[in-house]
Amino acid sequence: MTQSAQSPPPVAPPTEGGGSLTPRTVLGVLGLAVLVAFIVLLAVRLGAGDARGGFGIIALGRAVDLKPRPAPDFELTAYDGTRVRLSDHRGKVVVLNFWASWCPPCRLEAPVLEAAWQEYRDRGVLLVGVGVWDDDDDARAFLAETGVTYPNAPDTSRGIPVEYGVTGLPETFVIDAKGVLVRRWIGPLDAQQFRDLIAPVLPA
Repeated sequence: MTQSAQSPPPVAPPTEGGGSLTPRTVLGVLGLAVLVAFIVLLAVRLGAGDARGGFGIIALGRAVDLKPRPAPDFELTAYDGTRVRLSDHRGKVVVLNFWASWCPPCRLEAPVLEAAWQEYRDRGVLLVGVGVWDDDDDARAFLAETGVTYPNAPDTSRGIPVEYGVTGLPETFVIDAKGVLVRRWIGPLDAQQFRDLIAPVLPA
């Protein structure tokens, strides 16, 4: 009795080039690439903001340890034309705030600083704002829109932030009545944080 031969199942012919991508696969790969690029761009924007001059935007505030040292002196011409010289205010607590009009947290912080200025200006505290890497018209518009009245001046030399070691914006330093740099805060301040920052050095 002979065993009947069975034909093997048909084999599909090989595709040219080892296989081809379907239109759906191509669209999927392109979509994934676009998504990854968007996430990377978003991360960069959130991390650095519209940074200029190497200064990033700091969205969350925190105190930073600072070894006390004499505050670097400076003399600036304020936006209203008056002169601001740090050493002329020895005997007062000076709160030095670095900001820019292109810094969103600076815009949120400005009303807090203005309210603090009104609260502490008669208690031996001077608040000084220093605009960095900013367009003059934009900076003046920022001050007008936020209602800021405490002294503010542009750092046209771009050297003061370097002397103070500014790493981002906004950033705030406290200088005691003896001219010593004693406190540092990076990022925006709220009202209570401002009070806590200057409380140890307020005049009795």
